[in-house]
Amino acid sequence: MQISPNFLKHYTFTELVDQINNTRFPWYYPQSARVDYGEPCQYVNLLYYDNQFSNTINPTLMKCLRTLTDQLNAIAILKIKVNATPKNAPEQAWHTDWQISTPSKTCVLYLNDNDGYTEFEDKKIDSVANTAAIFDTNTKHRGVSATNVDRRLVLNVSYFEA
Repeated sequence: MQISPNFLKHYTFTELVDQINNTRFPWYYPQSARVDYGEPCQYVNLLYYDNQFSNTINPTLMKCLRTLTDQLNAIAILKIKVNATPKNAPEQAWHTDWQISTPSKTCVLYLNDNDGYTEFEDKKIDSVANTAAIFDTNTKHRGVSATNVDRRLVLNVSYFEA
C-alpha cells in the first residue's frame, strides 16, 4: 500500500474539487444502496465505466481526470467514481473494488478533510484532502463516514498500471 500526501499539484487538485463541489455537478443515489444489506448510504457519480466517460464530464473535469490517471501511470482504466457520503452514514460493508485475476490497483483520492477514514484489516487511512491511498483492488476495505463535515468526498480510480 502506498500513501501519498499532496498527490496532485495544488492547482489541479483545487480545480478537481471545484468541479465536484459545483452546484451543477450531478449526484445519483444508487437504487442498490440498501443499508439493511450493509451497503453504503452515499451519493455517487460514475465518471468512467465500460470504456467510456460519462456525458456529465465537462472539459475541465476531463483535464483533471487525465492528469490524475497520468500521474497514476495508468495504462487502462476500469472505473472512476466519486462518492459523497453524508455525515454519520452507516459504515460500508467490507468489500474489494474489482474481482479480476489480472493485477490491478485502486486509488482513493480524498477530496476533503474530515474525521472519516478508509479502514483496512490492518490499517486505517484518515481522510486528508489531496492524499492518495493506492492499493491492490483485491484488498478488503471499507469507508467510514465523517461526523465533523456534511459529507465525506472521495474519488475512486480502479486501473491497470504500466
